[in-house]
Amino acid sequence: MDVLEDLLRIKEFREQKAEIELAKGRRALAAASEALQRARDELQERRTSCDSKERAMYADLCSRLVKLVEIDAVGIDVEEMRKEVTRFEELLETAKSERETAAQHLEQAKAGYQAATRMREKFSELVRFSETERDAESQRTEDSEMEEVRVKGPVRDDDRETQEYGAAQESSSEEMA
Repeated sequence: MDVLEDLLRIKEFREQKAEIELAKGRRALAAASEALQRARDELQERRTSCDSKERAMYADLCSRLVKLVEIDAVGIDVEEMRKEVTRFEELLETAKSERETAAQHLEQAKAGYQAATRMREKFSELVRFSETERDAESQRTEDSEMEEVRVKGPVRDDDRETQEYGAAQESSSEEMA
């Protein structure tokens, strides 16, 4: 029966380990979700900033006489701002991918925890069944011994004295030999 209890302890350990992995998965998903939200916020902020700068630059060009070089410079600046927005879009996509990966890992951790819990429950049930059987066997043995005593009848004091006298005689004869 000790083997089942040892196996149960192992299953409990594995369940605890799976629970730790589940907690790690939840924390990782929360962190990835926060990073995704930050990436969205930064992208939105960058787009707004770039749009307002672009409008201001074109408004400045439209408000005065400019040289072709200034128009080209504004075009280059606008292109750089668009590249920057594209970089933030890529960061957003990376954050989405990392969040999806974290969500998948969490699902795997949940499945692992559920499997570990089921195994622990099975072994808990086996240990309880084994203990019940052991208790029942112990009770049957005790009942059997009680039945033997009842069938043989009570031991009288005369019989005890006779048995003690016989035992004393045997030990005296052994000492003499």
